[in-house]
Amino acid sequence: MERLAKRFPLSAALVHRDFRLYWGGNAFAVSGQQMAMMIQMWLIFDLTGSALQLGLLGLARAIPGVALNLVGGVFADKVDQRKLLLICTLAMATIYSALATVTLSGGLEVWHVLTAVFCSGAFEAFQQPSRQAIFPNLIDRKDMMSAVGLNSTIHPGTRIFAPIIAGVLIDHVGIGHDGAASALYVVSVLYLVFSVALLRIHLPPIKRAMSGSGLQSLVFGMRYVANNRIFTLLILTSFSNAIFGMAHMTLFPVFTEKLMGESTGFYLGLLTSAGGIGGLTGAFVAGSLGGIRRRGWLLVGGACSFGGSLVLFAISPLFWMLVGLEWLASASNQMFSVTSQSTLHGLVPDEYRGRVMGLWGMTHTVAQPLGGLQMGAMASAVGASTALVISASAAIAFAVLGIGR
Repeated sequence: MERLAKRFPLSAALVHRDFRLYWGGNAFAVSGQQMAMMIQMWLIFDLTGSALQLGLLGLARAIPGVALNLVGGVFADKVDQRKLLLICTLAMATIYSALATVTLSGGLEVWHVLTAVFCSGAFEAFQQPSRQAIFPNLIDRKDMMSAVGLNSTIHPGTRIFAPIIAGVLIDHVGIGHDGAASALYVVSVLYLVFSVALLRIHLPPIKRAMSGSGLQSLVFGMRYVANNRIFTLLILTSFSNAIFGMAHMTLFPVFTEKLMGESTGFYLGLLTSAGGIGGLTGAFVAGSLGGIRRRGWLLVGGACSFGGSLVLFAISPLFWMLVGLEWLASASNQMFSVTSQSTLHGLVPDEYRGRVMGLWGMTHTVAQPLGGLQMGAMASAVGASTALVISASAAIAFAVLGIGR
């Protein structure tokens, strides 16, 4: 393993046993998350055929994120992160198993899907800060860029195959919603695998946040971020990319049906997988650049290339162009994300890590779902292409005016 780390700098963090367990288990759980998101999106569109209803998925995921993500950051700084992750992971497995059972029964309605999304979003709000806060304590800090890079390969890497598997199950298992139900059972099992990995991890003693009420800890964390300009800019730019850019995935069924005549599980999986390959490419490149000094160029360049790719995506006349542009957009966004997270982890002390990364995590639990809502609503009003051009242009402007100046 050490020889591999010397040849491939991105793999350096894998020399640590506990990090390997965490990283491998997390990959299974995120595979389940990727499958679940595509299944929920397909179910809603199959039941309603509405872009606005797709946007409501984002609202259902964002509400618990708004209410609980910062609270989850406080918990991550005060309690055993491994135990908190274990509780949340088991709860997620239970939620998806229940949704699968309802789906298989033939009585599925839109509110069932939205309720499952809401409940899973609540546990994700607690889980995400602990995921971000736990892994720096499983490695030597000299391997931080490698660890962040490896963690950043999980989401795009699992997007390569997990949505395809979900799509094949949806299209070819049983009739009606039987395939979606079988895929949801698989999601539940994948979360259980992460639970087993967490049970085997040995977490070293960690400096916890000072005693005080949860509200005081929350205020101190917000104040700490506000007093550090680089933290504020990186987190706000991440929010902008999520709201105005990453939320474009909400409209995948709309663009697919427009260009291919139908929105099948396979086409959705293919488009999502293209984004996974692109994100994996960006994570590998950024994770291997641990020694670069001018990180500002990676930040601005990644954010602007992301927005520009989405503008072209919006006006593309061919589905296969969408696939290529989704690859480019995801690669660009991941370059920005890995560089930003590495910068944050390198500067944040352990006693504030959960709260700071809880704020960062709102990119996915709050900003992206809310962006999905606005994207769906705007697409219903002015069309999907126009809505995405406007949103992507806003993301470019924020990156240039924020971190670019």
